[in-house]
Amino acid sequence: MSKVINKIPLCRIEIKYFKSTQGVEGKVLFERFDALDNIIGNNIDEEFRSFISHPVTEENLSVTFHGKKSKDQPKILSELTGIEGDKYKEILNKTLQHYKQVIDGLNKGNEKLKADFLSKTIKFIDNRFVYCYDEKVVLGVWGLQLKENLREDISEIRKNLIVPTKNDIPVDSVEPIEPDEPAEPPIPSGIREDKPEVIDNPTPEVPIELEKPKKRPWHLRFIEWLKGLFFGRGCLRSLLWLLLLLLLLFLLFSLLRGCDSNRTFNGGGALSENDQGWLADDPNVGKDGGKYDPNNPYTPKPSPPGFEGVLPPNEGVLAPLPENPEIIPGNPNIIGNRLNILMENDDKSIMDLAKAFKEKYPDSKYQVVYYDNVVKRMQIEIPTEEREKIKEEIPTIFAPDFDLFVFDESLFEGASIPNDPAISDASKSWYLKAVNAFEAWEITKGSSKISIAIVDNGFNLQHPELKQKVVAPYNVWSHSSNVFAQKEDHGTHVAGIALATADNGQGISGIAPESRFMPIQVANEHGLMTTTSVLDGILYALYQGADVVNVSLGSQFNGISRIPEDAQKELIQNRFKEEERLWRRVMRIAANHNSTLVIAAGNDNVLTGIDALQRPELFITVSAIDQDGNNPSKAAFSNYGSRSTVSAPGVNIYSTVGKNGYTSMDGTSMAAPIVSGAVALMKSLNDSLTSKQIICILQTTGKYTRGQIGKLIQVDKALDFVQSGAEPDCAPKPSTGDVQILLSWNNYNDLDLICTDPTGQTISYKNRSVSSGGQLEIDMNVEFPDSQSPIENIFWRPGTAPDGTYNVYLQYFKNHEPTIDETPYTITIKYDGNVEELAGVIKSADRAKFVKSFTVGNRAGKNESQGGDDKRSQLEKERARLQAELDRVERELKKLSANY
Repeated sequence: MSKVINKIPLCRIEIKYFKSTQGVEGKVLFERFDALDNIIGNNIDEEFRSFISHPVTEENLSVTFHGKKSKDQPKILSELTGIEGDKYKEILNKTLQHYKQVIDGLNKGNEKLKADFLSKTIKFIDNRFVYCYDEKVVLGVWGLQLKENLREDISEIRKNLIVPTKNDIPVDSVEPIEPDEPAEPPIPSGIREDKPEVIDNPTPEVPIELEKPKKRPWHLRFIEWLKGLFFGRGCLRSLLWLLLLLLLLFLLFSLLRGCDSNRTFNGGGALSENDQGWLADDPNVGKDGGKYDPNNPYTPKPSPPGFEGVLPPNEGVLAPLPENPEIIPGNPNIIGNRLNILMENDDKSIMDLAKAFKEKYPDSKYQVVYYDNVVKRMQIEIPTEEREKIKEEIPTIFAPDFDLFVFDESLFEGASIPNDPAISDASKSWYLKAVNAFEAWEITKGSSKISIAIVDNGFNLQHPELKQKVVAPYNVWSHSSNVFAQKEDHGTHVAGIALATADNGQGISGIAPESRFMPIQVANEHGLMTTTSVLDGILYALYQGADVVNVSLGSQFNGISRIPEDAQKELIQNRFKEEERLWRRVMRIAANHNSTLVIAAGNDNVLTGIDALQRPELFITVSAIDQDGNNPSKAAFSNYGSRSTVSAPGVNIYSTVGKNGYTSMDGTSMAAPIVSGAVALMKSLNDSLTSKQIICILQTTGKYTRGQIGKLIQVDKALDFVQSGAEPDCAPKPSTGDVQILLSWNNYNDLDLICTDPTGQTISYKNRSVSSGGQLEIDMNVEFPDSQSPIENIFWRPGTAPDGTYNVYLQYFKNHEPTIDETPYTITIKYDGNVEELAGVIKSADRAKFVKSFTVGNRAGKNESQGGDDKRSQLEKERARLQAELDRVERELKKLSANY
């Protein structure tokens, strides 16, 4: 091993365990260490120069890293706890901040090459390779990223070369000590101490002694015996060679059988040709790591320079939750000291909001602990006793610069009910018969080109039904591929229902046994799942190319089933509107990525849609039927109502758990993956199917049910429909009432109808229903292709429309047909017995335009009966009101234009 003057060896690694080797000017950083060392010496403060260890590359593709000589015993940062661990983590953060400031300065000074050297050196920081001693930290391994899912323990990968001090060696482990090496000579003057020289160890002079004859070691005698056996003469030699050849063939066959060419743990492993369109068009596809980067999702994206003390170190990394967080009981339960903020400004970044937040809340008890600049959201940590005040004041104090919505960090739960009876084989497969799975498999068992993401609490990836089909696993809390099972093995059970391997002689088959499995863990080590963790899991799936995303999770609403349905409808109309905006934004991302989300309806026996996750119309919300496929009716626990898209079996569902086990569970959690598997089978026949088409086909071919739930899916009939190539016809029929605003046009482009009512509320695709009774009933062409004769409809049911002025706007949301710049439209308005038809043209450059104002209520008759003065006063008030309304309209138009 080579030796570095005035340095001590810290560790040795082998290159084979690492990936993403950083390089500059065509050479790996290790080969340019002298240049790097010079950059550090001329730009980095002396306090931080020893941070980068000195690498020495060996002939066997290993690298030994050396650090500055120590007074204290060096320790690994990841192994430190308590006060000492916190101290060195702070030192590490301070060191990294200094390097980033220097890099930023070099970039601004147009010294890009030097900045590139330093930024690539500190790109991958792993606490398992950070050494702590003498109040400093040393990056023991740099310019490399550890591969995921290595079987070797870290102690094998990082071979520790630190010699324990006398105080660190147990008495019973002391061995004879070899004579000390001669003391190193002092460093000559004029040579900088922190720029060491590499020299080879001199070969020590050993006195020559005559050896006494010794007996040959047993292993040498064994080797001689084997040589004689295989290379001697006689028939035995030929027989042994034949046996060896057969053994090698057997091993090769076993390896090939166990090999799955589709199995990959790398980012981008689930992407297919069908994803190339959105990969090219979506401006949010990342290239710097994180969940939006399809090729490097496990490397966190660092926060930009200049936001130290404002933002956490990395974007999109969840702030840990303690084992017993501050929970406020309710419907649903929420984390008491955290709030989420969703920003609607497309002309500002979430970093702008974070900086403004810290200016208004400078105290350290208010912290931004998470942010995401794609969906424009951030999470703040605040004192629990102040949460209601802060939640109420934030939208106001940041207006008009920021358009904000604040919502709770709710706790999610798996929608299942454990059930482990001694059941016969016939009842284990009843749900497969109920959906005609056996007939469906005569058509297709799926395709390895189609992947199903299961977003759940955790998974056992060693189960033989699942382990050969895993692709791009993800743990949202550790930002890594380290996925593990929870005590309640909910995720493994859900995954088996959708994906368990067929024809392997054990267990039972999933609905789509030949599709790939993307496991996404959203529960932390304490089993806690939150709004943010579930959302991050879904976004990861969408940007990693999942074709189907199964979410058998939701908020739990205790006691709601005891209140009347009218009161439940009021909850849907007026509560959790911020969360609804959030999930609708996700719905549009899913539509752009041609991915279908399947959501469990929940087990509270209440209306679907109380949980805002179930409100987007392009999410498939799945209710559960009881164990009677011939006369399907709602399971006693299942949620129901108009937002129940379809239904599937949800009682006594037999599936995978543990490393090699099986059990039965009840719940809509079990019904949802049956539908996810069916969607995967449909996409294996036609991967361009949109979610709207899939919903239409499942509803058209399904079986009628009882209990106000969607039709029971019939998988074979759905596949027959897809194979036929017929276009599903599920054209919506608009409703009418006191007020109706109907938009129609004739191409695939996506226009959006918007209306503000006399109460000042806005009905649009972002907020489909308001407390005045107005609702956006139909929203078409969100996905492409949808319809060449689309419509959108806003209406108020009879007896609900408030008197006053209504304003109608039109927004050009997305140009699905680039060759069509101008889109003719017709808007029909019905109110107070009047019918007005407005025709016009909107251009893609217009983005948003004001169309019409109209007034509901017989105000004219009332005004004629008043005296002149009263009429003048009334008109002046009306003028002031209309001026205020016009000002508000101008602000709305500016906001809509800013979105594009």
